[in-house]
Order: sequence, then C-alpha cells, then structure tokens
Amino acid sequence: MEEFSSNKSTRPIVIVSQLLQLITSMHHIDDLFAWLAATMVEHFNMLSVQIWAVQASRTGSVRRKLRASSSRHSSQAINILESVEVKVFVERMLRERRGILSVPVVSTFSRYQATIFAQQDCLYWTAYFLSKGVFLPLTQKEPEGEEVPTPLQVLFSFFTQAPLQPAHARAVSFLIEQALRIAISHGLLSTESEKPGGTIQLDIAPLIPERIQTTKIEQGENPFSHAVVIPERRSRQLYDLIDGKKNIQELQLLMRVEQKVFWELLQTLVLNSYINVREVNGKIVETPTFSRETQDASS
Repeated sequence: MEEFSSNKSTRPIVIVSQLLQLITSMHHIDDLFAWLAATMVEHFNMLSVQIWAVQASRTGSVRRKLRASSSRHSSQAINILESVEVKVFVERMLRERRGILSVPVVSTFSRYQATIFAQQDCLYWTAYFLSKGVFLPLTQKEPEGEEVPTPLQVLFSFFTQAPLQPAHARAVSFLIEQALRIAISHGLLSTESEKPGGTIQLDIAPLIPERIQTTKIEQGENPFSHAVVIPERRSRQLYDLIDGKKNIQELQLLMRVEQKVFWELLQTLVLNSYINVREVNGKIVETPTFSRETQDASS
C-alpha cells in the first residue's frame, strides 16, 4: 500500500466524500477552488497551491487570472509564489495547454527567483492543466466589467519541497476530476454560455482556427502587400480575433452571435482561404469534413 493511502483521511475517495457533504454550502465555483487549494496543501505535502484560469473579455482579449490560492507561508511569501515570473510560466502553460510534473525550480526559473523559492523550501514546481467543455463564471469578488464567462481552462500550480509522489499525483488528478464533476452537477459550472444562440458541440469546440500566412493569400502578385482585406464587417471581426490559440468555443463566445451566424462567418473565412482549422495536436481539419461537421452542429 502506498504511503498516503495508509492514512484514511488522505485517501482520495474519503476527501471526495467530504466534498459531497460540503458542496451544498458552496454557492460559487471559487468556493470550491478555495477548498481544493486548501485541501491539497493540507493532505498532499504541498507548500503552496494556486489555481489559475483563462479569462476572456468582450473586447476579445484573453489572459490568465488567479482564482484561488492556499499556502503554508505568510502573505509576503505568497506574493513571491505569485510573482511576475511565475505568472509568465503559468501563462505559457495555459497557452500551450499542458502541464509539467515536479521540475526543480533551479532548472525552470531564473537564479534569483529560484533562490527566493529555496528560502521558502519550494524546491519543485508542478503544473496540472485541465480543460472541459463547460463555462467558468465570473469571479465571485469584483469581476472586471468587460469579463465574460469563459470555456474552462485551468492550471493548478503546486510548489513542494520534494518531488510529488506518484501516489499523490494520481490522487490530485482524481480529486480535481471528481470535484469538477460535482461542481457541474450542482450548477457551479455551466454547460451553456450566458448568451443566446446555444453552444458548440464538444467534438468541434476544441478545434483551433488559425490564419493562413499572408504570403499564401496575396503576396504572389504583389510582394509589397501585407494587409488582408476582408470587406464584410463581422467576418473581419472574427478574423481579427483568430490568433491560433483560441479554440472555436472561445471564439463563438467572444463574437456573441447566434450559432448559425458564427458557422457562416467561419465558413466564409475557410472557403476564402483566410484561415485553416486544426486540431490541438496540429493536424489540419480538411474543409469538406469541417463543413459537414459544422452543418450538423448548427442543425
């Protein structure tokens, strides 16, 4: 039996049972995030836990936002663990949609930052990435005016004194997955955005539109031409939002148009060779297949 399993209070199934008893007193997803962060610090030998999420705005910008934090350290040390350099790495992990398991801070962060971490016994960093086809509501406290509910993409940032044990890593993964299922069943996460027009089916939602290089579109005849000219206003607006990072679900949310209209705009850009649509792994989705899927989704 692995080490953490010998203590009944730290078994994942026991912790999930505790959550089931507490969930009725949680009225916002941030309550659950705060509980998760504190629970992982308490039970899994973590010195500090931060939960970061992708946050979109009506203007089309997307950034990372801290949703919960728990630490064994003082508030001053917490500020160090949420430093600008940490935020840069968090943003990179969110952008690349990946995590990292127990890397030494000396091999990841700058010498100055790693030295400060060492003073707090934070010698290893783990990042756990998770995304789901549900919408994350605005923050419970003081949401910014332009923010909108955003497709769930979260990064759990863990600082530990020693490498995270395999048993603990599995327990954390299990706990997070179960906690989000419970959150959905209790209405803390929504399967629909707060706008008309419906949402995108989940097999299409993760696809990522990306611009075709300008040289392929128009520079063959005029090597001095650099601007892509799209006459229709809404098609141009969608094109401007496409950055090769936002997926279809995020783009529809930001456009705030009916689903049928969104598909028509997307199809216009594809058929006019302004954009490609690819899977997360980089594989381009062939236009005929993509067309058929979008028609099915909007019917």
